[in-house]
Amino acid sequence: MKILIGYDGSDVSNFAIEDLVKAGLPEEVDTVVLTVGEAWGLPTSIDRISAGSTRFVHPTTRLIESHLEEVREGARKLAETAATRLKVMFPGWQVTAEAMCGNAANEIITMADEWEPNLLVVGSHGRSAIGRALLGSVSQKALHEARCPVRIARRNQYGENTSNRVLIGVDGSPNAIEVVKTVAGRSWAKNTEIRLIAVDDPFTPSSAVYILWNLDENKPTDNEQSREWIGKLIDAPAEVLRSAGLQVSHNIRWGDPANMILQEAEGWQPDTIFVGARGLGRFKRFLLGSVSSAVAAKAMCSVEVIR
Repeated sequence: MKILIGYDGSDVSNFAIEDLVKAGLPEEVDTVVLTVGEAWGLPTSIDRISAGSTRFVHPTTRLIESHLEEVREGARKLAETAATRLKVMFPGWQVTAEAMCGNAANEIITMADEWEPNLLVVGSHGRSAIGRALLGSVSQKALHEARCPVRIARRNQYGENTSNRVLIGVDGSPNAIEVVKTVAGRSWAKNTEIRLIAVDDPFTPSSAVYILWNLDENKPTDNEQSREWIGKLIDAPAEVLRSAGLQVSHNIRWGDPANMILQEAEGWQPDTIFVGARGLGRFKRFLLGSVSSAVAAKAMCSVEVIR
């Protein structure tokens, strides 16, 4: 397994490393910690530089190169600090520290495209004072543009658990099936609990997910169609997870999928939510489905979006 970790030395990125102990990762992993120094303060304000003069061009170039090297060296030290910590936490991992200069979000995505990791890990916010929506600019760009699964690390604000709780949103789509396979293939601690949450939204029915509901009892009507739906969305993935030795429970809700997943999270208090990048819905936002986008932005715990 290959993991790329975007690290900037902030409390959030330090938690992203700490949070990996709850991600069910294997003992042998090839890991790269990437720190990007953003050189905003380039020395470009030297007075009276004329276009035809070379007397000031070379000193200016040297100043810029010196400044970039200083930024890169600071980034390298941060990355090496994180790499050292990871080697202590996961002795079997091969950990490499990398440092670059540039725009953090762009450089992380570029490296992810080139190195093709199995998982990209970032914190929900970085050092930037201006975030976008409820996610930092780096995590938002990673979430929407990375071609690999992305783990957005966030401290669990739902409550403290004695076990490691993993909530999985399922809807029968190829991405949801991939989510279940991913979770089943991880190396989880014995105290890990898995819960499947399936949501039927009668207002935006897809071709594969639409059933009759018993409004009085707020559950699917007991008929052949509903039993087939439950078998596909709950029973089949639950069997895959139980075959991997995992404890599995489930819940079925009726309403808007993103809101229902977040409500389930409030009640069950997971440490991580797993969702597919796209569901079966007809409308998609950019490269990410609206459900996964909303869950990643609003959940009060870590979220993994699986492609």
